Amino acid sequence: MERGTRWLILQEVNRKRRAGVEELARSLRVRPATIHHHLPKLEREGLIRTQEERHGRGRPRLVCSLTEQGQALFPQGYRWFADELLQAIAALDGPEKVASLFQRVGDQLSARYRPRTEGKDAQARLQEVANILTELGFDATAMPVEHGFHLCDRNCPVLKIAERYPQLCAMELQLISTLLGKDVQRTEYRLEGAPVCTHLATFQN
Repeated sequence: MERGTRWLILQEVNRKRRAGVEELARSLRVRPATIHHHLPKLEREGLIRTQEERHGRGRPRLVCSLTEQGQALFPQGYRWFADELLQAIAALDGPEKVASLFQRVGDQLSARYRPRTEGKDAQARLQEVANILTELGFDATAMPVEHGFHLCDRNCPVLKIAERYPQLCAMELQLISTLLGKDVQRTEYRLEGAPVCTHLATFQN
């Protein structure tokens, strides 16, 4: 695509994973109105999605993230390396070693992000887990439902690896459960043909 302002917006959102309009305007040294002018076309092209976030009183904040199509505009060279590395581990030490590796990574992520969810009520914890997953590339949204809530991954940054190693999906499910402090069930699953992955956590009466 043309390397103009819209490309600079995509680059900045790619670097930050998620960015508000004001933040983008400061980074690119343009007015917020300029960002607002370009966002509709980027959304129509399927490159960016926007979401309103409300923090206390005042107007909601418009946050931008790249879609999977938008992410594809940028090099993703680590994917082939990760896949080759996992295949080598499986060949040398067996599939059990791969499963153990994913468990170890999941434990590390839980330890890293647990302080961000501790001490929060259920709704705030849910939103923080959605923020964490979005930072990891899953573009997660949180939505209350009857007796609980849905946590939806609108993007999967590791889909190609997960197709070969579904243990990666089990790792994410365990990470969500650990950070929420609740058992979580997967109700929609990309590897079974769903357009997204959705997780359900229920509140105890």
